[in-house]
Amino acid sequence: MAIALRHEENLSHEEKLTVDSLARLIRGEVELIWHRGYYPAVLCQQALPRITTECEAAGYTLTDDFQSLGTSLGEAAENTTNAERYLATAAETTALIRQKIFDGQLSPTDLLRLDVDELWPYGATVARYRGQTMLPGIIRRWPGGAHANPHIDQRDIPLLESYRLTRRIGVNVYLQVPEPGNGGEIDFWGIFSSEAEYVSRKRADYGLDRTALGDPHFSVLPGQGDLLMFDAARVHGVRRVERGARVTAACFLGVRGTSDPLVLFA
Repeated sequence: MAIALRHEENLSHEEKLTVDSLARLIRGEVELIWHRGYYPAVLCQQALPRITTECEAAGYTLTDDFQSLGTSLGEAAENTTNAERYLATAAETTALIRQKIFDGQLSPTDLLRLDVDELWPYGATVARYRGQTMLPGIIRRWPGGAHANPHIDQRDIPLLESYRLTRRIGVNVYLQVPEPGNGGEIDFWGIFSSEAEYVSRKRADYGLDRTALGDPHFSVLPGQGDLLMFDAARVHGVRRVERGARVTAACFLGVRGTSDPLVLFA
């Protein structure tokens, strides 16, 4: 039986990250911000060999469908042991990304944090849990054959409980993308009426069954250096990479009230 999701007509997006476009995305008035060429392509290229080396050496417990540099919040939400590892390794992972991967240059998620801090009237800060700084950014890599099941990124998890988030914005900066026709697109479907409904439909491993969702409502294949921001409550997944690789620097913006600072985490 197909999974029932709300379907929005006339999907809209903004083409630049600005004061107005950020506010409109947070209010749910647009589905996407797709800012082309947000991060310099030359810095993307310089980082890719280091990312490949580090991702090949890293272990990611949630799935073997793609690679991840650093323990993610998705892993942390699975059990207490993962949550403790997430917090214990956040500083080490952040240093690795900043110093080794980007060689002292501003990383994509650090650039995003600085921009959002200036664009949002009440600023932005890295999220914390009981005094411990959470991971502000992560690197993910999809080599040939890799994909990501359709899923949402839930607000209602223990590490985020104190923030009482009303919305979770997904952020991807694309460091490498397959050539068109070789997969790697990010597909989008609708939004569940509640996170409980999503949880009741989850697969045994992670995410949802793509075949039960039907065709995506829309798909995007960004270019190298592009920034994509979207409501992470919208079901989204990555198509199988047939040739080449897909690499992103990713984080989330947590939204509380309209007069609260945004919080960043990964």
